Amino acid sequence: MSQLTSELCFCGAASPNVRRSAVLERVCLKARLRARIGGAPEALVLYYAASVPAHVNGDLRGSYAVTNLRVCPSGCLSTEDVLGALAHGFSRVFIELSPDIRLIHRQLDLVEDIAACAGLDGTVALFHSENALSVLLDDPIKDDADAAIPPEPRAETEAPSVAGYVSLTDGCTLCQHCVWSCPTDAMHLGDAGNTLEIRDQACTGCGLCASACPERVLSILPVATALCSA
Repeated sequence: MSQLTSELCFCGAASPNVRRSAVLERVCLKARLRARIGGAPEALVLYYAASVPAHVNGDLRGSYAVTNLRVCPSGCLSTEDVLGALAHGFSRVFIELSPDIRLIHRQLDLVEDIAACAGLDGTVALFHSENALSVLLDDPIKDDADAAIPPEPRAETEAPSVAGYVSLTDGCTLCQHCVWSCPTDAMHLGDAGNTLEIRDQACTGCGLCASACPERVLSILPVATALCSA
């Protein structure tokens, strides 16, 4: 069984007997205490799906000590709630893409709102699978000194890295939900309008397209391909 703290709810629908902010206050306090005794930076992982893998809160995963919470599926989590977690104990917040397509808009807006705040770009990210989360947890936030160091130039013979690519199976209706949801414009309709094409070098493997697809015909694979056609 997953070792999760109580469900995080701010509307009272999921936890009517718990004060609205009590759960978040408790996990923030524990995160601050661990940070003060010299622990790893803290990450808060918020799950929307019913099935949650087993993790022990406070255990080290990748670069972070991780706390898991299940989020109220009513969508009451707000930008202010996540900013509160970042201000009171957590270095990063990772939010599982909701299985409810109607909440994805809200999740995307939340991430964009926080990224627009000075110094908070990259502190909140969406993930679609445990593999994607593991990659994010392996990547620590770089401080200003690190950001000032330019990356070494890539050798011309070195292939660019690709986090994943989109696999498309039969059943695509060309509804373009995936095109709309892609944050890097890696997906588009072909010139004739009857194929779905993917620019693999632009794909980050974030999984937003797979979550937005109403037909569930998209998936993210860890190697690159050239073109997927409907």
